[in-house]
Amino acid sequence: MYLVIMKKTLLTIFTVLILKSTGFAQIKKYSLIGVWQVEYPQLGDAWLANYRFFSNGTFKYTFNQYDDRGRIAAAKGIFKLHGDTLTLIIKTRIERIGGDLVGGSLGFQQDELVLEGTRSIEVKQKNTDPIDIRVEWINKKGVKAFKLQNNTYYLISSDPHNQDD
Repeated sequence: MYLVIMKKTLLTIFTVLILKSTGFAQIKKYSLIGVWQVEYPQLGDAWLANYRFFSNGTFKYTFNQYDDRGRIAAAKGIFKLHGDTLTLIIKTRIERIGGDLVGGSLGFQQDELVLEGTRSIEVKQKNTDPIDIRVEWINKKGVKAFKLQNNTYYLISSDPHNQDD
């Protein structure tokens, strides 16, 4: 009996080592589902740029909420993760229209000139060509993150609906 258990244990270890060396074990190792914020794994009084990946294959990218002058607030679309390649197809974007440039509030806004009085509209994206981005996964000391181009995104929540803005 002891010999059978040892053989099964060794076979399991051997199988895991082979799968890891060939890359097959990494297919389901990471999940994008959740909220991922750029630069910091903690929230402040506003969101930095962030991705929300949903289990139905859709995503929402929200631009930095500290930017009080930008006209594009968010992008929405579908995503696919295949190996180390993230493919995004943008379907719509949220744009701010109207408003006026006014002086920023000292201590609350980063810039001295900000947009005030805008309203948001959803605009259909004309160019729906896939955008392929290489993903580099990071898992240090229990902090889950990934790198896209020059930006590192940290997992803030595994539920993208939980902290919707």
